[in-house]
Amino acid sequence: MSGIILPMMEHGTILLVDDNPQILNILADLLRPLGHRVVCAAGGMIALDLALDEPPDLILLDVMMPGMDGFTVCRSIRAHPLLAQIPVILVTALDDRESRVRGFEAGADEFVTKPFDYVELRARVSTILRLNRYRKLLAQEHRVAAERARFVWAVDHSDDGILILGPDDDPHYANPRARQILALAPEAPLNETFLTIARRVYVLTPPEVWADWPIDDEVPRFLVCPESRSATERWLRVDLLPPTRGDNARILRLRDVTGQITSQREMWTFHAMLGHKLRTPLVGILGGLNILSGGAMTMDRDNISRIADVALAGARRLRAEIEDILHYLGPPANIYGLDAPTVADVATVAEQIATDFGVACLSLAVAPELAPLSLGLTRHSLEVVIREVIENSVKFHPKHAPLIDMTIRRTDAQTLAISISDDGPGLPPEHLPHVWRPYYQAERNFTGQVEGMGLGLALVARIIHAVGGNVEIANRPDTHGALVTLTVPLTV
Repeated sequence: MSGIILPMMEHGTILLVDDNPQILNILADLLRPLGHRVVCAAGGMIALDLALDEPPDLILLDVMMPGMDGFTVCRSIRAHPLLAQIPVILVTALDDRESRVRGFEAGADEFVTKPFDYVELRARVSTILRLNRYRKLLAQEHRVAAERARFVWAVDHSDDGILILGPDDDPHYANPRARQILALAPEAPLNETFLTIARRVYVLTPPEVWADWPIDDEVPRFLVCPESRSATERWLRVDLLPPTRGDNARILRLRDVTGQITSQREMWTFHAMLGHKLRTPLVGILGGLNILSGGAMTMDRDNISRIADVALAGARRLRAEIEDILHYLGPPANIYGLDAPTVADVATVAEQIATDFGVACLSLAVAPELAPLSLGLTRHSLEVVIREVIENSVKFHPKHAPLIDMTIRRTDAQTLAISISDDGPGLPPEHLPHVWRPYYQAERNFTGQVEGMGLGLALVARIIHAVGGNVEIANRPDTHGALVTLTVPLTV
């Protein structure tokens, strides 16, 4: 009985059934002073209709009635799923053993014999109501226990990690999936904060939105296990349910969104690469063919040959780029190889990309001893990142001819910082925290340009975060222009 609180009085609705109006009035006058609500019925069918409309807490049922007698009414009550649990007291002038047996077989809970003792009747009604409330409370407790058991089973077998956090970020509970995600043994004590546990395995991404943890501001937060030579990255979305009133506990969900993130990143990468790879060779092909189409009749053979060579070179490059695209569409193992570009490769990639975009002024500062160090991302990813940053500098420069400075420096034993600055207009400070978001286009209001889909810097952030690095953007403190800093891990 633990956990059940009974009310001080057993007030309830009582349905009186008797074909004698005087008996109904006597019983009603007897029970109403006790605080009960009394409903009267002059026959069995009326009683059943009233009971179905509003099930009472107790039925006092006369046995000897014309038409449908009390035994029949009682059996009908017990046969109906909505009425079967209602206690029934049979009121009868029959005091023989056979009638009582027949009444109990019909489903009666108690008998009162006419003429009845008023004190005894009141006592029996109160007792039955009290027991009925016990039964209801026990049934409710069983339902709650069953629902709780189903909920616990669902949580324990969930594909999502579920934790309950206290006000100090201390986990009170972690389901088996959460323990697996956080590399916790099944029976390991939860004696550290969630952030302490998470940081042992994952990188908190983006860092700025974790600064105010555990405030729930509906900004997506992720835990990232960086990609390595033996495994691709892993992304977990962290959702925090705010506490309810009077309870300071929070429910935290860890959902694996690796497939969504990597698929989205690959789609963005493919779109970006497709435009870059096809646009440049087509310029040479179409330009050369336009010249030949308009003036070949007046040109000497040397000029025609020279222009044809330019168009042919463009066509050969286009073929190579199409083969590269088809290679990209192959199995993932062919896209994300095990190659780890060196710092020296960064210079080569940047110079080629600058040439593709017609950037005449690119300076690169890097200490010679850094050249052989290997970066913790593939060459393909490096090319995409550098290309997107340089393209942004070109696109938003007033003359589309920025002066680009690149510096590479060692930040610590495990990471390297690649800084890329330009001499463009920069960005309004209020836009800086948002430029890494997909489809965010500060230039729409700032420069009037709406080219592209606004995915370039979002793609850069996804690639760098996937390897455990970080991205930052700021306006140059010394002059106008933007400064993008990519922090990339080094491989051992």
